[in-house]
Amino acid sequence: MRAAARPFRRALLWASLSLAAAPAAALADARPTPAQAAQAETFFNAGAEAYDAGQYQVAAEAFLEAHELVPSPSLLFSAAQAFRRHYLTQPSPDALRRAIALYREYLRLDPKAARREEAVAALSSLVPLEARLPGEGPLAADGGAPAAAGEGGVAAGAEAPSSRGTRLLLSSPVEGARVSVDGQPFVPAPLVAPVAPGAHRVRVQAAGHHEEELTVVAVDGELMPRHVVLRPKPAMLRVTGTRGASLVIDGQARATLPTAAAIAVEPGVHVVEVWLPGRALYRREIRVTHEQAVRLDADLRMTSQRLAAWTVLGAGAAGAAATGVLAGLALARQAEAVDLRDRRDATSLTPSERDRYNAAVSARDRLGAAAAVAGGASFVALAVGLRLFLFDDPRSVAAPPAPAAPPAPPAPPPKAPGAGAELTVGLLSAGMRGRF
Repeated sequence: MRAAARPFRRALLWASLSLAAAPAAALADARPTPAQAAQAETFFNAGAEAYDAGQYQVAAEAFLEAHELVPSPSLLFSAAQAFRRHYLTQPSPDALRRAIALYREYLRLDPKAARREEAVAALSSLVPLEARLPGEGPLAADGGAPAAAGEGGVAAGAEAPSSRGTRLLLSSPVEGARVSVDGQPFVPAPLVAPVAPGAHRVRVQAAGHHEEELTVVAVDGELMPRHVVLRPKPAMLRVTGTRGASLVIDGQARATLPTAAAIAVEPGVHVVEVWLPGRALYRREIRVTHEQAVRLDADLRMTSQRLAAWTVLGAGAAGAAATGVLAGLALARQAEAVDLRDRRDATSLTPSERDRYNAAVSARDRLGAAAAVAGGASFVALAVGLRLFLFDDPRSVAAPPAPAAPPAPPAPPPKAPGAGAELTVGLLSAGMRGRF
């Protein structure tokens, strides 16, 4: 993210713009339409990008354009901060006077402003500098005549930014974004491009992101902003391993191994799981960047439960085989006993035949009892083995903790506040938050 590379972090400050708090004289015109709110947000985002890039003059104009659409004392304060920075980097009477006028207007419109002390401190350092300037006295925020309150209670200088020709203000939140207008060479964003009124072809690109092309219609004498959010190019993940295993990314099933092609994943942190019944769960947390190619090998080992299941099933199968053998022997002795019994019924048996008959009956009973015991044991073993086999789901076992993410770097020491912005709009109110 671009904000991570900037020397100053963004701090957020809510500034309520509810209609209930609007001055009564301006109530009729205070309600922004959705189109106005969207345009104000575009100006605000573009102004924040220009502020971060050190283009303070352009940032101030963008904040005042946003104020025109969605009036807010906080936007006046942001514009004043930008003009003050502009004066400190490129001293000019115009920037100094406009900063002073906007700070005063901010304090007048919001006497209980959250950043009142900062505004007063800024005035205490800027007003003595203004007194040393040659000229007719303090100027309005637009650099023209001395500031005067308008009908709506807003100084004329704060109501409209100065006109500096027809321009495009092109910005993007992506670090390293570059912009081209009408086929010209790409230059770093944000870009303020003087153009002729009419339609212009704009291209925005950045490493690891899809290029965006759009048409922007420039209005004569206006600053037209476009804040372009680029779509990141995905990383490509290829997973190899045990055939038939399911691949799950961030809790969603994505494929079955082996995959036919690499899988696109968004840049960032993802949890990859590969599972197959009877195999140990593979789980890994990965961090991927734009267009990165990542390869994982998930060769799943057999679980101890599956090994136990095969062992018990083997014992059950052996028991079933033994049951069959014992039952066959018992049937053979039964057949022998039946044959001797039939002969006894027809004729009398010799003493040796009677002994054989009694031995056959006794052996039949012993073998039958043994077959029943073996059959019961084999049934229990097969049932237990089958249960172990069917309910061997690695997902039901707590997975080992994922590798800890690298610790966050220590917070930098406090610095001067940077620029940040966000605008929200409700049915009856609108909100802008930012800090400059």
